[in-house]
Amino acid sequence: MSSPPGPTVENRRLPRTQRRFSAVSISVDPPAVAPPSADARAAALLRRAREHGVTTFDVADARFPERAERLIATAFPIPDPDLAVIVGRSVESLASERTRQGDSSPPQDLDTALAESLERSRRRLAPVALSVIEWHPGPGGGAEDAPGSAALPGTTTGPGELVWSVRLPTPVSVLPKFERSPALFTSELSLLDLGLVSVFEPTDDQVEARVVARNPFADGRLDGSRFATTAMLAGPGAGPVDLRRLRAEFDPVLALGFLTKDRRRTLAQAALHFVLRWPWVATAVIPLPSPERLEEILGFGGTPPLSDDELARLSLVK
Repeated sequence: MSSPPGPTVENRRLPRTQRRFSAVSISVDPPAVAPPSADARAAALLRRAREHGVTTFDVADARFPERAERLIATAFPIPDPDLAVIVGRSVESLASERTRQGDSSPPQDLDTALAESLERSRRRLAPVALSVIEWHPGPGGGAEDAPGSAALPGTTTGPGELVWSVRLPTPVSVLPKFERSPALFTSELSLLDLGLVSVFEPTDDQVEARVVARNPFADGRLDGSRFATTAMLAGPGAGPVDLRRLRAEFDPVLALGFLTKDRRRTLAQAALHFVLRWPWVATAVIPLPSPERLEEILGFGGTPPLSDDELARLSLVK
C-alpha cells in the first residue's frame, strides 16, 4: 500500500481494552439501491480513507445498515486486524429486524435476539470485524432496557471482542447511572454544540469511559455541505427561501470565521481539531467525504491546532 501524502489520521486506545480506534471514523450510509458502479466508487473511496489511517467505520446511523455492512466487506475483502466497525442496536431495531426476517414466532428474550442479530452482521461484514455495539436506550435514557438488565457489560479484554457504547440523549446534562459504566458513550459534539464539554470536562476520575463524538460538522454547516444542499433545494419548483431561518442557522457559523481568517485551515479542519482536542473523545464520526474533499478533511492533522487565543474566543480556556 503506497503512503498517502501528508500526515495520516492518528489512532487512540480505549482504556481497559486492547481496542484502538482511528481518531476519525467514517460513517457508511449507502442508498437502498445503487448501480454497481456507484458501489464500486464508494468502496474505492473507503479504501482511500484506509490509506489515510482511517480504521474505524460506522453503520449505527445508516438508513440501510445491511447494505452498509456489505459495502464495507466489499471494500476490504482481505482480513485487516486493525479495522473496526460500529453497529447500532435497540429494542425497536431488534423487533424490526425480526419482522424483516419473517419471524412470526413468539418474541425471544433480548439477549438471544441481540446475539442472533449480531451474528447476521458478522456474516455480512466478514472478514471485517464487528467491534462496537452502540445501544440506543428507551425514552428514559437509562439501561433498564439493555441486554443483561441494568448491569451493562463494559467490555471484554481481547483484541477481537466486542465493546459496548451507550447513546446519550440530546441534549445531555449528566451521565446516566450504570451499575458498571460502559466502555463508551455516544453523543453529539461540535463547535456549535458544546454541551458535552461541561459533562466530561473535567472528567470525574471514576468515569473511565470515552466518547464516540457524532455530528462534528453540525449537520453540514461546518464543512459547507449544508450550504450545497440549500442551494439545490432552491431550484425550479422550490418554495421561497426562508431567509430568517437561514440567517438563524448560519449566523453562528459566520461567527466562527476567526478560525479560518489566515487561511491556514478550513472550517471543516478546525471542527475536527476542536472535537479531537478532548482526551475523552475516542473518535469523531464524519460522513464519507467526497473524492474532491477527502485529502482536505482527512489531512486536517497537517494544519495548525486551535490556539489558546482561539479557544479563549470560544470560551473554553479554563
